[in-house]
Amino acid sequence: MYTWLVFIQLLGLVLFAISDGASASSALRLRGERDPPVVASHLAASKAATGPMYIGLLLLVLGGLAAAGSGGLLLAPWVIASYVVLLMVVATMYGVASPYYGRLRELVGDGTRVDQAQLDAALASRRPEVLASVGAIGLLVLVFLMVVKPG
Repeated sequence: MYTWLVFIQLLGLVLFAISDGASASSALRLRGERDPPVVASHLAASKAATGPMYIGLLLLVLGGLAAAGSGGLLLAPWVIASYVVLLMVVATMYGVASPYYGRLRELVGDGTRVDQAQLDAALASRRPEVLASVGAIGLLVLVFLMVVKPG
């Protein structure tokens, strides 16, 4: 049973990584865009990726918890560290991404009245790089914990 639970966890990880990667790609491409309809298109693509991303995150968390419970590892130091890392990454990503995307969606609106100066300023934000860095570092730390199992 443990092997199947780990499989579910890894399936969730793959779905999460692919979906989050699509969203990250859109966020990074936004920095070079200034045309409101193109910005809106990237925002729509990013938003479309969030549903599968959250499904992947749910599979990742539930599969991981079930596998850890099945293997008697729920309180192992490396498992506890992975809880902490995952919570920190999710909280940071949400806290950085939500205001950024919300502001861009507000500025683009329905496309009829766009304040180009405000849109340009918002698009010049370094938040996409912050998001990509936090996500990549978090993923590397989680994979390290799963493979090395320190402690």
